[in-house]
Amino acid sequence: MSRRSSRKTSELKPINTSLNAILSPERMMRLSGIGILRRRWADIVGTMMAERSEPIALEPQQDGSLGLIIAVDHPVIAQHIRLLHEDIRKACFRHSKIEGLSKVWTRVQAGAGIREEKKEYRTNKVSCKDLRLFAMNLQDVEDKSLRRLMFQAAIAQFTFQA
Repeated sequence: MSRRSSRKTSELKPINTSLNAILSPERMMRLSGIGILRRRWADIVGTMMAERSEPIALEPQQDGSLGLIIAVDHPVIAQHIRLLHEDIRKACFRHSKIEGLSKVWTRVQAGAGIREEKKEYRTNKVSCKDLRLFAMNLQDVEDKSLRRLMFQAAIAQFTFQA
């Protein structure tokens, strides 16, 4: 005779309950906070600084507040961030609603920065038939300079559609 195990069958559970069992809720909040900061980093510090720096950790402090660690690719950028730490702290709250951020530290790290992905645009070839169609749609516009600008805008829009 074979003996069957009396083990329960598994059931699907939401992923956040499984992660909460592994990580504490405070740690989950810090991880989600870093994700929000990374997504909004260019809005917080500007595109030039975002290409040369990135937030890497939110660390709890002894007084219950949070400290932000920012990786930078050059010591000059680190100094600039240290000088603007109060503005960065306020912008972090304004853009990502992270409360209790009291300190900002920098760490020089080669290759740091969030580079913006370059979008490749598909260009369409404009045929004579398309040009005629654009011209026919604009024949009711009486002002010649306005009609010319509208024609050029329609061609540009058609050519560089994403």
